[in-house]
Amino acid sequence: MKTSFKDIVTGKLKVSPETYKEAEQLARKKNTLVVHTLISLGAAEERLLLAAYSHCYKVKVANLDAMDIPNNIISLIPHNIARQSRIIPLDRVGNNIIVALEDPHDLKLCDLIRFKTGFVAKPVLAASSQISRAIDRYYRHQGMDINKLSKENVSSLKKTNLQKQDKRAIINESSGEASGPVIQIVDQILMKCVNTGASDIHIEPYESFLRVRLRVDGALLEIARPEGQFKAPITSRFKIMAGLNIAEKRLPQDGNINVTISGRPIDFRVNTLPTVFGEKIVLRILDKSSLNVDLTKLGFEQDDFERFKTAIYKPFGMVLVTGPTGSGKTTTLYSALSDLNKSTENIMTAEDPVEFSIDGINQVHINSQIGLSFASALRAFLRQDPDIIMVGEIRDKETGEIAIKAALTGHLVLSTLHTNSAADTIIRMQNMGLESFNIISALNAIVAQRLARRICPNCREPDTSIKKSYLIELGVPESLVDSFQAFRGRGCGNCNDTGYKGRVAIHEIMPITDELRSAIMNGEPAMTLKSIAASQGMRTLRDNALVKMNRGEIDAVEVIKNTAPDKDSSEEGAA
Repeated sequence: MKTSFKDIVTGKLKVSPETYKEAEQLARKKNTLVVHTLISLGAAEERLLLAAYSHCYKVKVANLDAMDIPNNIISLIPHNIARQSRIIPLDRVGNNIIVALEDPHDLKLCDLIRFKTGFVAKPVLAASSQISRAIDRYYRHQGMDINKLSKENVSSLKKTNLQKQDKRAIINESSGEASGPVIQIVDQILMKCVNTGASDIHIEPYESFLRVRLRVDGALLEIARPEGQFKAPITSRFKIMAGLNIAEKRLPQDGNINVTISGRPIDFRVNTLPTVFGEKIVLRILDKSSLNVDLTKLGFEQDDFERFKTAIYKPFGMVLVTGPTGSGKTTTLYSALSDLNKSTENIMTAEDPVEFSIDGINQVHINSQIGLSFASALRAFLRQDPDIIMVGEIRDKETGEIAIKAALTGHLVLSTLHTNSAADTIIRMQNMGLESFNIISALNAIVAQRLARRICPNCREPDTSIKKSYLIELGVPESLVDSFQAFRGRGCGNCNDTGYKGRVAIHEIMPITDELRSAIMNGEPAMTLKSIAASQGMRTLRDNALVKMNRGEIDAVEVIKNTAPDKDSSEEGAA
């Protein structure tokens, strides 16, 4: 007698009859197979449930996660059909196409495939979650249709009069049909950047194509490769929108693009750079609506948050935020200024450039070409009766001396430095030629920070590959190793199969205490300063990263990438 699927599931797989009944009801409600609802309920291991269904119904099962399907096979099914009908093509044999479906018995869907492609569908079973991940993996770039747009008739491209386009544009998701292909491509790129939460767009010319990449959560992701004949027109389109000279191709240029995307005003800072095969363009998105200036949401641990607030609420002195480019220093400073922004305070900033305008704060854009440097702006600020001053960056001795003078004469000064750790900042300032007694008198605290990629909450799972010995090597105390849990992102449609979604800040906050002041005056090295601060309660970058790793916010890769072992601060990691 043939064993039924229900008998195998409730017998060998030990799923309770109640759970199976619940899965059947859900399957009828969602018009899907009961095996998929059992998987979604976590009734048993996905692999075993699929194997049981395969045995009972004589269908083959495809493990899509373990496959690498060639692009020429993927292209057999149009992306809109794949997404709407949840189909993944696996292979082609003559006039037959092997496809993975949620329901391999769906004859209507097989007929649709034959009608749309001309091939006879040979269906196999795949888990719903695997189909979702595969669609996102193989079709994620095709939703933009940039590559399709770039293959439009070249004659229509030649008729496009780029010179007549305005610098300010309004881009809507439904518009573009009446525009030329170049305008559509550029609009799609800008929309994709905003919709994916990217921070930068890279337009890179090569000999026979143009590569378009977005920086999402700190990593570059390629989204399109328009054909070679579109290199010059696309470059010209971006330059015209940014108000740049399209005839000048030998020198770098800077500009900005102001657009409205889906009702949101967005600014892009644009820079061009001549390369061997044309001009590379990088756009930095400046979206004020996405700027988070809430101090409580910057990822500070509670004790670090209290230390930081104590430092910025002192009536005078200097607070420095340090770290490599792209570590979130500007966001931290803007958050501090927003918290300090009261009608009773005169707040002035010198920035290069001013990335976001904040009501109630007097912001100055530095322009060294006309002599408006950080140092000259600071001198002018001191004659403007300021209470709080923010300097975008202390780059030289002159700026450092004026900033220290301001901090010592009753003003609160906030600024940044490019150093690897809080302790290294002291050494950097001394190497600039700033006097140690002025440094210790002016400084309230130093904040070192990094931005690490956050594990995608949708596909987060325990990382069983991390051994105890490796955790100890990372810096986890032996007494805590047994209770320490490491996590990783498996990769899913929610995170574009990267395993990461968003970023989280890692901080190291070093208040300048009397003991540290004595050590600085004695010329102690950075490692000694770090040890003293740690003995007084400072949580180092590595310690902070391990706390977030144990909570499941970041993985071991991000810990190593963004922080160095505390035993060797000379090699503090850069993000």
